[in-house]
Amino acid sequence: MAQRPSNKSVLSVSSPGIPSRRDFMKGAMAVAAGMVAAPLTAAVPATALPTVALGSQRVTRLISGGNPLYGFSHFNRLLDNLMREYFTDDRVVKYLLACEAAGINTWQSNYGQAARRQHPMIRAAGCKMHWICLADTWDASGDTSDPKAVVQSVMKCATEAAKVKPLGIVHHGGVTDTHWAAGTIDLLRDFVNHVHDLGLAAGISTHNPAVIDYLETKGWPIDFYMGCFYRVSRSVEDFKKEIGMPPVGETYLAEDPDRMTKALREAKRVCLGFKILGAGRHCDSPEEVRECFAYAFRNLKPADAVIVGMFPKFSNQITENVGHVRAVLA
Repeated sequence: MAQRPSNKSVLSVSSPGIPSRRDFMKGAMAVAAGMVAAPLTAAVPATALPTVALGSQRVTRLISGGNPLYGFSHFNRLLDNLMREYFTDDRVVKYLLACEAAGINTWQSNYGQAARRQHPMIRAAGCKMHWICLADTWDASGDTSDPKAVVQSVMKCATEAAKVKPLGIVHHGGVTDTHWAAGTIDLLRDFVNHVHDLGLAAGISTHNPAVIDYLETKGWPIDFYMGCFYRVSRSVEDFKKEIGMPPVGETYLAEDPDRMTKALREAKRVCLGFKILGAGRHCDSPEEVRECFAYAFRNLKPADAVIVGMFPKFSNQITENVGHVRAVLA
């Protein structure tokens, strides 16, 4: 097993949280020096990155994540708002075209209001990338205390998303973990069957390796898993049990990647690891970023891939991350 990415502390507590003065000064100086967003274009289309089989297609081992596109920073509200301000409809289209030109052939995102509006624009611009839908609860007015109603809501999202022909549809990880905590995880079999009835690959996302271990024993026809390197869905009670005290905000434990990658390695299905950079907490230098990619690929199966969200406002993270992946996989 490769060495786990270095950690400055056992815990990284940041959402809601306050970036350090050093971080703010670095950002301010970068803007003052004219370090604005790199152009979201590529002069020459690149050859595709290495691929793995998923459903009926092959996807690149680096998949673009959708959280930054819709302002889900997993850091704080300020960064959420900055991402939403940056990623206008036009920039989302240009971003995905730039990903495709750089050699990435798949992106993953939710299917909320903005995504529904943008999909026709993305295809009209000529983007041919595969799309993986992260299906979440659509019926906000429904009874979220009723586990069966929650499953029906996620299935409703899947039904709508199927109309724009995603490669696969995956059950939202936070909702999965809620079912796990409530003891209603077996209801997700209905979701898997529903997605197959739609003629698409069905996946389950989770932040908890115990969920994957459990589902592997069930024999369901799951096509793939999405596994978060950090278990951000722990409850206050979970934290008290594990470390003796509650955290402030979304908390990242240093030992979590080892636990999740073990579950993903042992799973028989294709696995997509996400939050391999700790939602931006492992991005202080290019060397640290590359170390995280190296850790991920050395600890996942050769048939697995990673999902990484990118925010190219201050540097061209698309070409940077593609370069890291090419170097690591070489």
